[in-house]
Amino acid sequence: MISSDFSKLDPKNNILIKGAQIHNLKNIDVAIPRNKLIVITGLSGSGKSSLAFDTLFAEGQRRYVESLSSYARQFLGRLDKPKVDYIKGIAPAIAIEQKVNTTNARSTVGTSTEIYDYLKLLFARIGKNYSPVSGKL
Repeated sequence: MISSDFSKLDPKNNILIKGAQIHNLKNIDVAIPRNKLIVITGLSGSGKSSLAFDTLFAEGQRRYVESLSSYARQFLGRLDKPKVDYIKGIAPAIAIEQKVNTTNARSTVGTSTEIYDYLKLLFARIGKNYSPVSGKL
């Protein structure tokens, strides 16, 4: 969705990008709905990857790294801000590398990003066990 009046859009429901000027992007304004599957399409060289990776992902990753302790940040490289006027409503981001994984045909996003192990630990701690017979806690 391209909008001329961003003041009416809520950053809780949309990712708002104003004045993106990275690579092929020439000062564009974009509102992307949050919590939905979004597909970015266009002609070759139209700036799809610049919008997805060099703008959205770069800013999400930069904000995530900023939230880490200074000790953790010292081991990571410096992440530059994307060349935009502003971005609002963006969440922390991960990117999945496109590669052929020959080790296991049953790999998922969780296993390939290694977040699966952390999710198992989280759910083991916060989960509640119910009896399969009685249904009681």
